[in-house]
Amino acid sequence: MGRSSKALLDLEGNNASSSSIESTLLVCKKNDILHSQTTKPHPSDGKPTTSSVPKSEVLGRVKDFLGVMSEANKRLQLDAKENSKDYDIEVLTGNESEYIEMDLMLGVADLHTPEAVAAAESAIVGYQPVIPLPASGNGTESEDNSDEDDDDDDD
Repeated sequence: MGRSSKALLDLEGNNASSSSIESTLLVCKKNDILHSQTTKPHPSDGKPTTSSVPKSEVLGRVKDFLGVMSEANKRLQLDAKENSKDYDIEVLTGNESEYIEMDLMLGVADLHTPEAVAAAESAIVGYQPVIPLPASGNGTESEDNSDEDDDDDDD
């Protein structure tokens, strides 16, 4: 088993010239590696050479935008202190040109009949309406029969 594993790991054996697999995997040539190891750049005073990073155009734009945002926030806070009624989002005055209405029961209750709509509206308002049920003779007869049965038991 060890011998076959070693054979699998060996890349084209003992060929002295670089194989096709080695050449595709090799990024640097052997001469370049040896040359870079022997000649190392030496700094003049023993310190590494450093340079400043060029200024980023995006970073400059962000800094400018942050300045504009802080000024706008200051103006908004001052205006909100002076005209607090204009910034109260919880009270509608009727002069609003646009508003968002959220129906929280959407998908929870399917209101397909007028009776269901009336029941839902009355539940929102806070009173319970009388909902007429369809008349069926079976329910009243069974109640009447049970009353008669109770009377028969007493005899």
